[in-house]
Amino acid sequence: MLNQIPIEFNSDLDEFHQCNPSKSDSTATPSLFDNTISSKVLCSQLFEDHLNQDDDEFESLNKQLQGVLLTDNYRPQLIQAFQTDMSSYLSHEKLTKNSRRMQQEYEQANNKEREYVFNTYIKNNIINLSLDKYQHYILEKIIEIGPINFRNIILDQMFAFIKKLVTDLHACKVIQKGFEIMSLYSTESRSQYQKYINFILEENNFTRRLYTDKIGNQLYQKSLDVFEEHNLDQLLRIFDKYILNQNEYSLELSTDQYGCLLVNKIIDIFPKLIDQNTKSKANQIIMRTIQNSSCLIRRQYANYIIQQILERGQEIHKRILLDDFLIKDFVSMSMDKYGSNVAEKAIVYAGQQWRQKLWEEEVSVSESSFRKLVNDQYANYPIQRLYEYLSIEYRNEFIALLNRLHDSHFLNHHGQIVLKFSLSNYNVKRFAQKVNSNETTKPTKLQEKNKQLQQIYEQKQKMNSNQMQYQQYLQQQQLMAQQNQWFSQQQQQQQQQFKSPIEFQQYQAMLLQQTMMMYQLQQQIISPQLQQSSQHQQQQFAFQKSLQPQDQGNQQAQNYYYQLQCFQQMNQNQQE
Repeated sequence: MLNQIPIEFNSDLDEFHQCNPSKSDSTATPSLFDNTISSKVLCSQLFEDHLNQDDDEFESLNKQLQGVLLTDNYRPQLIQAFQTDMSSYLSHEKLTKNSRRMQQEYEQANNKEREYVFNTYIKNNIINLSLDKYQHYILEKIIEIGPINFRNIILDQMFAFIKKLVTDLHACKVIQKGFEIMSLYSTESRSQYQKYINFILEENNFTRRLYTDKIGNQLYQKSLDVFEEHNLDQLLRIFDKYILNQNEYSLELSTDQYGCLLVNKIIDIFPKLIDQNTKSKANQIIMRTIQNSSCLIRRQYANYIIQQILERGQEIHKRILLDDFLIKDFVSMSMDKYGSNVAEKAIVYAGQQWRQKLWEEEVSVSESSFRKLVNDQYANYPIQRLYEYLSIEYRNEFIALLNRLHDSHFLNHHGQIVLKFSLSNYNVKRFAQKVNSNETTKPTKLQEKNKQLQQIYEQKQKMNSNQMQYQQYLQQQQLMAQQNQWFSQQQQQQQQQFKSPIEFQQYQAMLLQQTMMMYQLQQQIISPQLQQSSQHQQQQFAFQKSLQPQDQGNQQAQNYYYQLQCFQQMNQNQQE
């Protein structure tokens, strides 16, 4: 029986036509196999259509991106920096590096890149970025050097959530940076600047809590720095109610951990104030703190206000504080835990006359008061500081009192420390001399650098002058050697022409006169030391000539001959 030859399809398309009943002439119901094949074909076609559609969208996006960035000098570093920063992080070090890279690339980017980055990564994510530990720096950079419209968008969105952001550590820095830039360019962000001013000058329960808040307090410190006179006067009037004044809210800024920073800032900005009303209001606050200094120096945080007056306050405020309050209260405040810090600062910044008055009227007035100070656990520190600033005369009195207490066994552990300190530092240069000299004649770093450069320049000039003199000396030696050679040749030639020695000596004398005239012209480039040595040699040979007996013959020719010998001997000495 013959084997039946199988049917062979020429192509996949023929197989599809035969298996698909919709494409054939048969009217029979399609089988399960037929349905499966047709569904696979339809799915493949749909997949290809989706791929083509995605390719078209991708090409359109590329064209849009090229239209935004490639029209100018394209710098992909900024885009890469933001893409890297928005991805997941591996370590703390990578976070810091990426944040710095973003700021550096933003400074160098052009306007097209900055616009693309802002619209893509920043605009819809401002609040979250301001709360981030590292990404809030890029907002500060945009506010500082970015376009004006970007700055205004950031400040507007942050003002909408200011009650939440003003107490956040990172977002508050962004607000402070924006506030500082707006104060410099108030016309460019007029509406935004006025919103923040109204918020700061508004007095309600929320803002009162910010006066003593760890983070919100920083915004008010910045306001004292950047406010203009009119707004600053209003802010000082608000603070005046809560600084050593009774109020219905029982709010006291001077004794608060963070409220005292506002008082310190008022003391710091006082010399910069111009408006008389504002200056008088600040002066009232400072004088009120001085009048209450006996209470403030014993408080944990308020004592820093008194230290601020001693360090950075005006001289008139400092003198009133020292002469009228601190010198009378020195013994008691030195024995206080916090007052001893103020006592040390008073000794350092008071001046020599005040220290002498303190030693004579308060410290050494009686042995009991001195013993009380050196044996106290807190007062022994200001006493050691006082010893450093005393003169030799008062130091001798200081050590004599200590030795008397030591012999009487009245020194405890703290008193023994003071005794050892005073004995070991008796002959050491006083620290007070360093401080006083630094305050009066301390040169700035620029002056020191200029002085060093001047010294280096003078050394170079000196070296150059010495080198030039040495070169001139060498040139002179070469010229003298050439002259001596020429003179010897002329002497040999002329000696053969003259018959008698006397005629030859007369001719030599004439040549000597010409040579001496040339030598006088060359004396200007010879160093003074060589001139002195040449004069000394001439005197020496003249003296030897006077001692030698004169030969018979022409006396004038013989004198010229001796001068010629002196000149030759001088040239030989110079060559040596």
